[in-house]
Amino acid sequence: MEAQRKKIRSRYVKLGLTIFLAGLGILLCYYLLYNTENVKNLLGKINGILTPFYLGIIMAYLLCPIYNGTLSLVYRLNRGRFRKHLTDYKLARIVATVVSFIVLIVVLSGFFILVIPELVNSIVGLVSEVPGYIDKAVDWIEKTVVENPELAQLLEGRLESASDSIMEWGQNNMLPGMEALLTQVSMGIVGTFSVMVDFLVSLIICIYVLNSKEIFLAQAKKFVLAVFSKDRASRLFELGELCDSTFGGFINGKIIDSIIIGIICFIAMSVLNLPLTMLISVVVGLTNVIPFFGPFIGAIPSAILLLFIDPMAALKFVIMVFILQQLDGNVIGPKILGKTTRLASFWVMFAIIVGGGLFGFIGMILGVPTMAIFYIYASRFINNRLIKKNFSDKTQVYENFEKYRINKEDIFGKDSCRPITKVERGNGEG
Repeated sequence: MEAQRKKIRSRYVKLGLTIFLAGLGILLCYYLLYNTENVKNLLGKINGILTPFYLGIIMAYLLCPIYNGTLSLVYRLNRGRFRKHLTDYKLARIVATVVSFIVLIVVLSGFFILVIPELVNSIVGLVSEVPGYIDKAVDWIEKTVVENPELAQLLEGRLESASDSIMEWGQNNMLPGMEALLTQVSMGIVGTFSVMVDFLVSLIICIYVLNSKEIFLAQAKKFVLAVFSKDRASRLFELGELCDSTFGGFINGKIIDSIIIGIICFIAMSVLNLPLTMLISVVVGLTNVIPFFGPFIGAIPSAILLLFIDPMAALKFVIMVFILQQLDGNVIGPKILGKTTRLASFWVMFAIIVGGGLFGFIGMILGVPTMAIFYIYASRFINNRLIKKNFSDKTQVYENFEKYRINKEDIFGKDSCRPITKVERGNGEG
């Protein structure tokens, strides 16, 4: 009798908790709908506060291979030197932290010392040569107009109206906007100082995360095991390992791949004696981080820029980039990335477009590994459902080549196109 009362009481407690959470969800949705601007400002403020944590965690994640390798090496070399192995471990952590920090500083310093001055010189040189490009454009226009009187008559009225529009725009928009421009400049200076402070704080957070990641991971495991059942906990652990291997392999691989492509681009442009070598090489290397569209995003504006300087240089650059991207897509990229995502080109393009549309540049990079994880779990779900219904989980079985008058067994093989029977599946085949 007492057990029955406890069961009924527990049922009512669960019902009450469900109603409370449902009501809370309705109130939250109502607040979000009618206070969108306030919520947006609040989220923006929270995002600004958490920016150093984002940077610190990202840097720690990228430095993990160096930290882990150094810690393992130092611990094995010094194991037994002190009375307690805990002291050996603490020393290894200190050395791994110092080595990781030195690597980070060397990489950033090398970038600023070697790349930034060259970029500044390229940009300054480009700006100083703008009047020359304008003069060439004016000479071309004058020559074209002289040779085509009909075009001159057509452009005369358009130029007058365009001149009036520009004057009106300058009086109504440009002059009043000077005050806002000065305000933006002053805010930019303050923002630069704020970025420096955030970066210093993120370095400290990076060190803490590197030295505490085992504790954080252990605490997360304790929470999952305490809240979820053993079966669900194991699935969550599997998801975590899959996310780590997919995101880590993809991001680290793309960074290494982009550095190699940037270096090869710099060497090739130097050999071909093309202008703006450092500026364009950095642009090509940075945009190569974006899968699929990255080469076009970096190469198109660079080619247009070279076109104003020297059309023949632009042609050489386009041919060079085409060869470089073929080398990257068929040799360098597959060797470094391997089968990290295992996505078809269509889904890679879909992930980049959707991710970029929703979250910008970061979405274009992280959209591919996110889509890869979703694709893996969706495939598992569909295949398990097919197997339970005694259908084949092989995609080739459902492909139809009859409209081409082709026997698909000739392409994929007889075994790949043959449905699996219950007996064969029971024996462990397929």
